[in-house]
Amino acid sequence: MRKIIFYIVLVIVVFSCNSKNNSNHKKIKDINNVKKGKVLIIGKTDDLRPFNHFSVLNASSASLIHGNCITDRKVIGDSIVMEIDSILEPQLLHLTSWSKDFKYRATFMAKPNDTIIFEIKNKRFSIKGEKADEHNFYSSLQDSTPRYIHNPYKGSIIEYKSRVDSIYRKKVGFFNKYVRRHNITSKLFIDFVESDLKYSHIYELIIPRTQKNGDSFYLAGPEELFTIIQKEYSSKEQLFNFKDYLGDITIDDFKDESHLNIGSFKSALSVLIRNYFDTSDHPSYSKEKFLAEKAVIEHNFDEKTKEYAIASLITVYHGRGFGYSKKSVSFFKNVIREYGKKYPDSEYTKEMEDFIEDLNSFELKLSQSALNTKLLSKNGDTLTLGEIFNRSNKRIRVINFWASWCPPCVSEIKKAQNFRDKLSVKNSVEWIYLSIDEDEKKWLKKSKELESYLNIRNQYLVINGKNSSLGRYLKVHSIPRYIILNKQNQVVLNNSPHPSDSIVFKRIINSIE
Repeated sequence: MRKIIFYIVLVIVVFSCNSKNNSNHKKIKDINNVKKGKVLIIGKTDDLRPFNHFSVLNASSASLIHGNCITDRKVIGDSIVMEIDSILEPQLLHLTSWSKDFKYRATFMAKPNDTIIFEIKNKRFSIKGEKADEHNFYSSLQDSTPRYIHNPYKGSIIEYKSRVDSIYRKKVGFFNKYVRRHNITSKLFIDFVESDLKYSHIYELIIPRTQKNGDSFYLAGPEELFTIIQKEYSSKEQLFNFKDYLGDITIDDFKDESHLNIGSFKSALSVLIRNYFDTSDHPSYSKEKFLAEKAVIEHNFDEKTKEYAIASLITVYHGRGFGYSKKSVSFFKNVIREYGKKYPDSEYTKEMEDFIEDLNSFELKLSQSALNTKLLSKNGDTLTLGEIFNRSNKRIRVINFWASWCPPCVSEIKKAQNFRDKLSVKNSVEWIYLSIDEDEKKWLKKSKELESYLNIRNQYLVINGKNSSLGRYLKVHSIPRYIILNKQNQVVLNNSPHPSDSIVFKRIINSIE
């Protein structure tokens, strides 16, 4: 009881600090406004370092490009209050932090106006409070059942399905026992978890995990289900039966708009449209394929689902490099503008504006200040990007922003080496590797480890990294980042697919004259 009183007092103290000079009536009004449609995460710790690194990912947020959704945080002594904005329906939140070599993770369903209370003690993260059993479920599920991220496709899609189905059954079994053991009666919680588990299972089937990331994690690769089936069944006499593989899934299973607050529903819907509901045979990520998928969405769903699904469609095509020619850029801009007119108050407006800005960079030459960005060579020499360009003419160039501390960057460099070498010879592609490391020694050490994968000559450290003139001009906010320039040093794609997405990447390179 004392802990509960402490946390109540802490919340009042923290939010009253925001308006010291206002009246008591104003303070109470502000607190009520903060609580409306929001979630508070309140914690106490015996190690203050994690408080500097907390982030919360909202798997069901309006944003199509997920990021840290903490809108405010206050630290008082050994306690913290974090505020999550615009939680109007149940959402799945992923909380992470770290201290030295120890990582803290928790996943929980949060409802509007929830208060999540946690404690870090002896390197252990635990959620307390009245709804602790509900809030601890997902972390208990991860600890007690196999995880999909450890389950890769190994060459047989049927064998892969068997393992995915087995994991799903174990998760459902654990959930049913957990509900009974903790006497959970909340229909909202039970319906949310049951639906989330179902849609997560469908997503795992339709997007096999083919790419290793770290020691034991696997991610979905660029080769989607249809491509994998083509490879696996091209020499077999029998045909692949999608219905047997996916079960009795129909488009009607995705018409309940109330499930749009479940991240796995959104993910499963998008990939099913691409790989199952759209039955056209147009080339992947072509204009014709885009229009076919868009038609499926427009003919089958109500407005709220259309708003999400078309925005997701645009996002995926942008990520896969659609818009690398004058015709496709013009078409894509028109599609995005039409979307803006149809959904002027869309939750996804920010992403659409960013895509238009990216497309506007097509055939744009780097500014003089960007070309004058100072780079440090492995030998300790200082030079500019413009000087590197002047070494050779009439070559397609690919700039890769990376860093020693970025596992996806290192993984991409390793797995695409042979493909990059072929493009260098056949298409006269020059690869330029620009590290945004702050620590020169760490960059040199990692560069030494990767010397068999990298072009030794074209490796540089960007002085001031993302804050350099080049980083700001190209808006390098995240890595790995690949930028393709044509033979006139004009931007073809400001945020291109990775080289490991070899089919799409080669199509782009081949289109450059």
